[in-house]
Amino acid sequence: MTADAPLAEFEIRSGSRRGSRLTLYANRLVHQAASALETVPLAQLAAVRVAFERDARKLGWAIALLLVALVCAAVAAPLQHWFGALGARLGAAGRSESLDALMASILAGLQATAGFLPALAALLAAGAAALGALFALGTTSLTLSFAAVERSFEVRGRSRFLLEFAETVSEQLAARVR
Repeated sequence: MTADAPLAEFEIRSGSRRGSRLTLYANRLVHQAASALETVPLAQLAAVRVAFERDARKLGWAIALLLVALVCAAVAAPLQHWFGALGARLGAAGRSESLDALMASILAGLQATAGFLPALAALLAAGAAALGALFALGTTSLTLSFAAVERSFEVRGRSRFLLEFAETVSEQLAARVR
C-alpha cells in the first residue's frame, strides 16, 4: 500500500456539498470540490463521528402547516355561505343605494377570497407532506474533528456508503495510533 493509492472514496451526491468527493489515503484525507481542494493530514485529525439524524423542526413545521391547512379547509365553505347570506340581506329599508353597492362589492370580494381557501389548504397540505418526507428521510453526517475545527459532510437519507467511509477513516486513525 502506497501513500498515493486511495483506500476509500465517497462522492457527496446531496446536501450543501453536493458534487464534491472525499478521498482517504494512507496518510491524508482529501476533500475535492469543483472550486476547492482541501488536504488534511491524518495526524491532524482528532476524531471521526458519523450519525443518522432527523431534524425535529421539519416535523414541527409539517404539523403546523397541516393544522393551518385543516383550519382553512374547515372554514372555507361556512365563510363563503356567511358572506353570501350577508350580501343577499342588503337593501334593507333606510339605507342608501351607494352604501348597499359598496357593502355588496366588499362582501362579494370576501366571498371570492373565501373561495380560494380550499386551494390554499391543498398547497399547505402539500408543503406539510414535503416537510414530513424530508423529516422521515433524515441525513447522514460525517464530522471530522481537528484540534480547533470541525468539518461536517451531510447527505440525505441513510447512507451506507458514508458509514463505510467513516469506518475506514476510523480504522486508519486507529492504525496510526498503534
